[in-house]
Amino acid sequence: MKEEKKGGYVVLARKYRPQTFCEVLGQPGVSITLKNALVAKRIHHAYLFTGPRGVGKTTMARILAKALNCSAGPTAEPCGACDPCREIAASSSLDVLEMDAASHTGVDNVREVIIDTVALAPNRDRYKVFIIDEAHMLSAAAFNALLKTLEEPPAHVVFILATTEAAKVPATIASRCQRFKFRPIAADGLREHLESLARKESILVEAGALDLLARSAEGSLRDAVSLLDQCRSFTDKAVTADLVREMFGFVPEDMLLGLAGALCGGDSAALAGWLKKVYDEGVEPSQLLKDLRSGLQGVYLARVGLAERADLTWSAAIKDVSGETLRFLLERVNKTLEDLRFGDSPRLSLELGLFGCLEAAGDLPAWVKRLEDLERRVGQGADVAAGAAPAAPASLVSAPPAAAAAASASAPPARLWPALVEAVRQEKPSLAAILETSRLAAAGACWKVLCRRSFDVEQLGRNQKLIEAKLATISGKDIPLSFEIGGSTADDGEAVDPGVADESSAPQATGVWKDVTDASDEGSEGQSPLARAEKILGGTTRFIKKKKSP
Repeated sequence: MKEEKKGGYVVLARKYRPQTFCEVLGQPGVSITLKNALVAKRIHHAYLFTGPRGVGKTTMARILAKALNCSAGPTAEPCGACDPCREIAASSSLDVLEMDAASHTGVDNVREVIIDTVALAPNRDRYKVFIIDEAHMLSAAAFNALLKTLEEPPAHVVFILATTEAAKVPATIASRCQRFKFRPIAADGLREHLESLARKESILVEAGALDLLARSAEGSLRDAVSLLDQCRSFTDKAVTADLVREMFGFVPEDMLLGLAGALCGGDSAALAGWLKKVYDEGVEPSQLLKDLRSGLQGVYLARVGLAERADLTWSAAIKDVSGETLRFLLERVNKTLEDLRFGDSPRLSLELGLFGCLEAAGDLPAWVKRLEDLERRVGQGADVAAGAAPAAPASLVSAPPAAAAAASASAPPARLWPALVEAVRQEKPSLAAILETSRLAAAGACWKVLCRRSFDVEQLGRNQKLIEAKLATISGKDIPLSFEIGGSTADDGEAVDPGVADESSAPQATGVWKDVTDASDEGSEGQSPLARAEKILGGTTRFIKKKKSP
């Protein structure tokens, strides 16, 4: 049924407001449950309707009030023609009291409208119905005053509370109500409804404009209808997608596609050019990111099978982009929107976010390809030491290098040692640090680990089983290890770390002091140990003579 208003224009949202349960769009679970309860005469004394704005909570409350007070009721199909139905639809019924809790938050308002009148019998109808809109806005005192009445109201009273923020409704109130959750309406459902209204009102609307209006409403039927009504007032001609973008400040599609192409293609120069156009046009950064996210999201959802179709223009523009890249871009755009909300420089947040997306979009597929090539070569038994890809960033690769898993049993110790150090580092970084300063030498069946200090020998000995297990995994066979201090590796086999100084030539501790400034040491290249220490550690040594005590 359409609402009529004499002597004035009725907006589409009111003119086509649903008048029966079947007309409510997108809430079948709520409609069917309420209809079955009415048919079975299982009428609860309090209901709580929760959900986002514009999805039919207040409308459903009025339909339920009509179903309870219809002359033919209680019925699941109110006639809409009797006096109670017409008065409830016009919000003029004396027995259906609507209270806006956003403007009547105090306990005095609750006492005046509800508590003082709840005991009175209905004026004419079967039930006295209290509809409290935006119920979460009531104060704590008002909720406490309503609590007892809501728990045990008279038999002729029904409460219907509607709210967009269910978390703010006290649990003591919610537990006394039957709760119904209203969901956002899908974009396809909104589009079909707008198309139906356009035919009834003889409004010429392009398909692209309907898609834009449906997406912009974000699940709210009331918002979608209001946007269509506003477009009709703007022009007497056909409502086009460009007109909708111009009216509501949406970003031009060519700009969005250009930005998306620059991001997915890794073209920083093109991205900078499009950003200049964004600034010249005065586009709102948040609106730009939301529209960009919407376009990428449609393609991504279609790519992973969560949506039946995507926009053909967007699909063609980024057809060669992988699903991983799209997901990464969506995550970065979301993060940029969050930074935009809390930052004091929208332009800087936008630039940092988009250029960060560019870097991620360019690097991720390259790293994936290089790692896949490396894995393929390892599987074929190829030599990966010379042509292996460089280490990927920690955010992309957290496992040990693939070369560690590929080293064969016949590989010399010089190739096994770095792999062993990296494998141990995954579990015990401190132990790996000791191994880095040690050397490995092959000596027949048992391999020696030459350490610098007795402390290192002790620590490695305590973890010998772990080290041997890692070495067995890498080499493919069990190799016993022994740990010693220093020692030359000339006769023991090939040393792993030739850069580590050979300690066999170092003077052994004899209990005699040695002059560190003496450059006569063999192998010192004319430099004293102190000079070599300065070269390695940096800085300058100063000698301070201690004064004799008087």
